[in-house]
Amino acid sequence: MPLSVEVFHIGGRYPREVRDHMAAQAQGLVRDHPLPAALPLIVDDPEAVLPEDAGGAEIIIAINLHQDILDVLPRALAPRGARALIVPIESPEWIRPGLTTQVTRECARFGMESAFPKPLCALNPKTPILMQFCREYKVGRPALEVAVEGGRVAAVNVLAGSPCGLTDWVAERLVGQPADERFERAAVELLHLRPCLATQILDPDTGDTIMHESIRIMEGAAREALPSRRTS
Repeated sequence: MPLSVEVFHIGGRYPREVRDHMAAQAQGLVRDHPLPAALPLIVDDPEAVLPEDAGGAEIIIAINLHQDILDVLPRALAPRGARALIVPIESPEWIRPGLTTQVTRECARFGMESAFPKPLCALNPKTPILMQFCREYKVGRPALEVAVEGGRVAAVNVLAGSPCGLTDWVAERLVGQPADERFERAAVELLHLRPCLATQILDPDTGDTIMHESIRIMEGAAREALPSRRTS
């Protein structure tokens, strides 16, 4: 049975797509916890904000949470069975500088693994529980397997894809594309059609936008899927 998952968020389309895609992979093992979006700058008792039924899942996905709530999650949820925390960063505004290090330490203190992928489709786990999670749910940094017939893509199998489901959506629409550089271009163009929900706000850490990083990741996955393009 796959690892159980709880998604904590403050609402919106992005967490809904993550929740729905995860649930489609393992019905009954993904629970949803919307939290208040409007909170004071300092939350005196962050554990009190968590729902009474929170906890029990092995994988916690925390999306755009208040810093005080994010900081308390390891202490609050590890005793209830949480084994790993994933904090996607789709915008530099989602987490303040230094908090990643602080929460990583808290996770380690309570025996939890942690990951802060920026964006979520950059998730490339190196620890056992997160590797198991990605394997069971077929999520993580996108990886495609392509069958080619007559110079065109006959089938696309998603070996791993973004937890928001965008990789799968793109893959379905790549069938029939020419098996050359046009396949990569089509993958990028499709990211604009759904579209990718990573921010176009400039990330001070990279000098670029997180959406552009998402596009580069998808383009690379498409290139690596075609044997004729891997060395180009």
